[in-house]
Amino acid sequence: MSTNTRTRAAAAAVAVFGAAGLALSTGPGDANAAPSAEYPIGTCFGMSPNVVDVPYMPRRVIVSDYAGTTYLAIDYTSYWIGVGYDSTATLDWHNLRTGKRGTLTSRSHVSPPYQGVHNFTIPTKTIGTGKVGVTLNTVNRNALWSVPATTCGGTITVR
Repeated sequence: MSTNTRTRAAAAAVAVFGAAGLALSTGPGDANAAPSAEYPIGTCFGMSPNVVDVPYMPRRVIVSDYAGTTYLAIDYTSYWIGVGYDSTATLDWHNLRTGKRGTLTSRSHVSPPYQGVHNFTIPTKTIGTGKVGVTLNTVNRNALWSVPATTCGGTITVR
């Protein structure tokens, strides 16, 4: 067997065993992870504190459930490159099946060209599964002033 053939065989063996080791170390994944889902929220509208900017208009709640935790994300934009603004959001939730209620708060900064995202994290056992009503209240601010947005809401499903 030539040296070139031995080198190729050794490289193939390393690749096969490396891939097998990676598969064994990472496992098959979490069978309990639910796919993300997107739910509309009503008419959220507010003037950007930068005035000459796209209005604050989040349109959806992205819901993900993983390892006993529910993740909620609400995104929004601004076109003031390099400036952006700060945003504080309060999300009131009410599980329509269990009657449980709660409030979550998120502070974020939008800095174009990137989107701003309000991230909320809560144990799934706290919020409960099923249909959950959500209400979003937001105040956006820059160095000069604060501008509240209209209150809006919708219904999401927690799995």
